[in-house]
Amino acid sequence: MASVKELLLNSLEELDQEELKMFQWHLKNSHEFMSKCEMENADQFKTVDKLVACFGPEQAVKITVDILRKIKQNHLAEQLETKHEQ
Repeated sequence: MASVKELLLNSLEELDQEELKMFQWHLKNSHEFMSKCEMENADQFKTVDKLVACFGPEQAVKITVDILRKIKQNHLAEQLETKHEQ
């Protein structure tokens, strides 16, 4: 069974650079714990680490699913939810 960090990373690795930037924009604008400087030039690894460190594993999954849906990545959101529930 994959860890939460691995599941989150797998989802974010499916995004292209523009989609990742959009994901990070939603993250820093929706959650005051994420500052602009923390997300500046952050790759998928750093984004996952910050998500889990700030929100804990369960909330990080929920936030990721919500943002994936906002950026029209519904299939990735559903995959993440399904794999996380297993």
